[in-house]
Amino acid sequence: MLVGAAALLLTACGASHAPSAVDTVGPGVSAAVGLCDPGDGSSVDRARACYERRLLALVSAGGEPATELQRVDGAVEREGGFLAENCHILMHWVGRNYALDHHVSLGTLQRYLPRTNDPGCSAGFAHGLISALGSSISRLDPRSVAATCARSATRYQAYSCVHGLGHAYMRAYNEELPLALRMCGRLPRADVVDCAQGAFHDYWFAATGTDGLFPRGRRVSPRVLCGRQAARFVRACWYRAFMESPPDRALNTPADLAAVCSALRSLQREGCITGVSAIFNSGRADRQVAGCALLAPPDRIACTRGVATQDLIAKALAAKVRLVALCDRFGGQRAGCVAWLAKALNVDTDGAFRAAGCPSLPLRDRAPCRAGAASWRGPLETFS
Repeated sequence: MLVGAAALLLTACGASHAPSAVDTVGPGVSAAVGLCDPGDGSSVDRARACYERRLLALVSAGGEPATELQRVDGAVEREGGFLAENCHILMHWVGRNYALDHHVSLGTLQRYLPRTNDPGCSAGFAHGLISALGSSISRLDPRSVAATCARSATRYQAYSCVHGLGHAYMRAYNEELPLALRMCGRLPRADVVDCAQGAFHDYWFAATGTDGLFPRGRRVSPRVLCGRQAARFVRACWYRAFMESPPDRALNTPADLAAVCSALRSLQREGCITGVSAIFNSGRADRQVAGCALLAPPDRIACTRGVATQDLIAKALAAKVRLVALCDRFGGQRAGCVAWLAKALNVDTDGAFRAAGCPSLPLRDRAPCRAGAASWRGPLETFS
């Protein structure tokens, strides 16, 4: 079983606490990286390459990844540390190479896509699988491709598939963002922006030399890139802008967020606030919501859109309800906070939160909760 192999992987590679996007390894991680790489243990790139090779061997030696990858998710999550924090991006590489090794096609894709809502290892593997099909997908009618994603077992998995199409189009067109966005624009309306978010995600990979891509010679700032996008793509552009290349300082106070987004107005400011919110307070959902409540009223809902609700997927219903209850700190923006969190949590739980979570909220929050949750099949724009 993969879970046993996962334990061996973790023992062989080691895992200690480490930041997810850094260029240097702290002393607590050096030994773990060294266990994975016989070298001096000082290179994150070497550690990533080591984990990628080991994860690919692990998945290839196991059963069907569609059902078995959730065991890897569980083992990695319990271990924590470097591997857990980086597993999603590591699995992009694993998924691409697995697809090539096993000759995955659009027709057989559903056989291999993980049947779990876990946003970590499994979602990264799914994105990698789909991006490996870039050339073949680019030659197909986008609506037929979207239909394949629509056959996914859950709303989260369907979203992850569409997001993966954005990655695939970028790889197929050699990271030419306008061409990838044009292909996303040919998908059914509900999928266009979520596909675009995958394309922007790949753009930021290319900008920082992540996920097997070479850094761009001339890096374009989020303000420039997102400032020239059509309105429907602005939020998707900003959402991933800081995940792969965070600011030099930690973002732990409302003043930190406001400083990053200074002088921006209207939709551009909203997009920027959402983007920085995604890494605000180290991405802990409860701290994110509490911090969003301290922002100026016009920024609060945009901040909420970056909250990592997907990290609560495996938590009990009570934990999800407590997160939404924090919206009572939002004053006049309370209903908007409830609506967005309910929508995101309903996606995370494949529709269960609307029926089970909304009735558990205070009476005045139930209507916005139901309304937000009911919109779960529409475009998500800012979601991981």
